[in-house]
Amino acid sequence: MKKLSVLTLCILLAFTVACSQNSKKRTAGAMPVNPTPQTAEQAPEGTPGEGAHANIPATKFEVNKEGVDSSITALYKGITIRLTDRKTKQSKDIVIPFSTPTKLEGTPLTVTVTQFYPDFMMSETGYGTRTNEPNNPGAKVKIEGGTPEFDGWLFVNFPDIHPYDNPDYNVVLINAVKK
Repeated sequence: MKKLSVLTLCILLAFTVACSQNSKKRTAGAMPVNPTPQTAEQAPEGTPGEGAHANIPATKFEVNKEGVDSSITALYKGITIRLTDRKTKQSKDIVIPFSTPTKLEGTPLTVTVTQFYPDFMMSETGYGTRTNEPNNPGAKVKIEGGTPEFDGWLFVNFPDIHPYDNPDYNVVLINAVKK
């Protein structure tokens, strides 16, 4: 019984020391938690990111703003999507301008780009763009006229994340269209 008490005490002591050391450490490149939403004007230059892009500074950061930021529309006019007919396997690339409902010829679908970030990033406070370079393009689109209708994000680098799930057509983001 005495050995068990001593062993339990040693484990608790080791655990306490380990936990207190970790509370003082800061992971390199970790984004500080900021509960206040930031707009592009409020975000400090060089705010570090997280994950695989931890060493790339954030130059723009908007939180959940509907619409495409004017600093982005100054450089880009829209996106290119690839529409594939699942039955015929034929594909065509279509340019979709920002904020303009675009009917996809030969289909019942209409696509509208509601948000776009050329270097998409997410953090605890929302999402935005790290730079204005098309390193990780992400577009929020509404696809109407099909079943199901879609109001979600498409990503160039991750086409299988949250894809448009239509039995007749596949729609993927191909790239950003520069002015």
